[in-house]
Amino acid sequence: MSDEFTAEIAELTGILQSGTAAELMEHCQMKIGQGSLNPYYFLAMGITSFCSGDAGLGLQLLERAHSIAPDCREVVDVLASIYTRVGRLADGLYYGKLAVCLKPRPDAKDLVPADLSSYMTSLQNVGISHHLTKAEAAFHLGLFREALDQAEKHLRIHPGDKASMLLIARSLLALDRPFAAASMMRAALHHNPADPRMHAVLADSMMACGRHDTAIEHQKIAFELAGDDDTLRAEVAGSLVLQSGANWPAAQAMIDAFVAEREAPLRRVNARDKVDSPVVGLMWDQVYDSPLAHCVAPVLKHFEMTVLYTLNPRHDPVTDLLRTSVMRPRQSIGIDAATLGRVVLGDQPGVLINLCCPSERASYPVFKGDGAPATLHWISSPMCDRLPGVSVVLSDEETAPVDRRTYGEERVMSLPNLLAFQFPKILAPEEEVLDLPRSTRGFPMFGVHGHGARMTGESVALWSRVLWAVPDAHLMIGGRDDWEEEMVTWGLEAFAEYGVSNRVHFQAPLEDNAAAAAKAFPHMVDVVLDSTPVNGLTELAWDLWMGLPVVSMRGDRRAGRMGASILRAAGRPEWIADDSAGYVAIAARLAKDPDLARIRAELRQQVLASRLANPDALGDEISVRLKGIRTLDLSRG
Repeated sequence: MSDEFTAEIAELTGILQSGTAAELMEHCQMKIGQGSLNPYYFLAMGITSFCSGDAGLGLQLLERAHSIAPDCREVVDVLASIYTRVGRLADGLYYGKLAVCLKPRPDAKDLVPADLSSYMTSLQNVGISHHLTKAEAAFHLGLFREALDQAEKHLRIHPGDKASMLLIARSLLALDRPFAAASMMRAALHHNPADPRMHAVLADSMMACGRHDTAIEHQKIAFELAGDDDTLRAEVAGSLVLQSGANWPAAQAMIDAFVAEREAPLRRVNARDKVDSPVVGLMWDQVYDSPLAHCVAPVLKHFEMTVLYTLNPRHDPVTDLLRTSVMRPRQSIGIDAATLGRVVLGDQPGVLINLCCPSERASYPVFKGDGAPATLHWISSPMCDRLPGVSVVLSDEETAPVDRRTYGEERVMSLPNLLAFQFPKILAPEEEVLDLPRSTRGFPMFGVHGHGARMTGESVALWSRVLWAVPDAHLMIGGRDDWEEEMVTWGLEAFAEYGVSNRVHFQAPLEDNAAAAAKAFPHMVDVVLDSTPVNGLTELAWDLWMGLPVVSMRGDRRAGRMGASILRAAGRPEWIADDSAGYVAIAARLAKDPDLARIRAELRQQVLASRLANPDALGDEISVRLKGIRTLDLSRG
């Protein structure tokens, strides 16, 4: 090794002995930024990163040092030690052998901790990376940033690791970064091109990027390659409900295949008859502060004897509220369908309400023997047309045509409304209904919620036609403010096809807080435009409560009827369209209405007086319906 590094090594040693790790890192980064190729700067940063808990970054820095100076004994010693300690024994052995052939540099001795300078010592401390375990735990608890950080640390230690790449992509999706998730999955497929789960996650990423045509192809591949993996086929089926209209026939065929395969031999019931047990079972994979929690929780208290089967590990105050409001909470994670069926039979419910849209954690228990409950389909997020083994479906005026087509007339049980929410009684300042934005801005601003999977080609075309009909209007894509650059580019290019991209805006960042962006959105727009062929769900109810008129168009599936269902429950059926021409006319009329400020000011009280804000009445209605179900046919078929 050249003596040109003597002074720099002495300087590093001094900082190490009297300074802090942060000062050492800052000094090394400054020197490297000035063009230095001294391997000992990378050595010092690599050791510091490892000691700070990021072994993967440490290894990357040390490998860089080794590429600069292959004969540097200190770098090779540390590489041998760290690779061994994280369980990569073959790499540790390689560098351990290489170290024997190299001479150490005496003046660099103090740069390397004693426990990292001996390969033989490290062999006595062989371990594994715990980053992936921590990442999985964080992900299941809803701590997605922590999950991403830990999974990335694991991937730096084990490049190409399938599990960490999948978890990184899923965390990125949860953080609304679908383009980054798609890039990760494309890289992963180079290592495992025939892995069905990677195709499934890439499909989810493509859907969230608005690339539904690409998504359907990966969904087909994932569904085919999944084989007997029912969990993965359920995941794919769940994501298919969000497909665009053009791809719906292919999506529906796969969903029907999944449901047919998973049809459990549940007893058949007729909606006119009674249950023979007062116990109600509720099976759900979103028992936390999920979109439908503010609908399910207040309704649940109207069931006298309830067993709650929780299928998710995530836990928060809403989890506690739901679990303490039932007769018997049961944690049911990771139980196979047959065993779960036996558990449910042991509780002897007369009715089992399954709120699980097909997903990784959804479960459809298989019942054997006598005493099987009637299985009821009410709501799910996302909303799906059909669940396996359903005996009865709860329906309202808007969803009834789809439900009759899917299940048959005899299995449809009608309600006045399908959804109702418990809105806040004590308001935060940002929850007050403010003046009409059009009045201060000088032009109407339409708003759409920025869910990439619902920004289909049909939605973009429909929203563009609205902008044509109101030439001075603009459109804000919002509800969040942490947009990927690729999403903004894609969105503006999509609207450019219709000549309106100059009037389309993405909500600008206000604070480093996604909740703040969502709460600010209603104060920025005058009228909300629902998506098609899949509608919004709970956010539409909150928009109405915030005084925002919502325009929705009926679709040909349950997920395309939720906007209409919410508007009818809120007493605003006049904002429901049957076709695109009607949708454009309603939106244009609202935007130009001179009474829009009054409509906005009065809408909250109208909503609070409607069925949409009366979960107690909905709970009573459902309770009455449950008492009207009785077993008719116990045959298996």
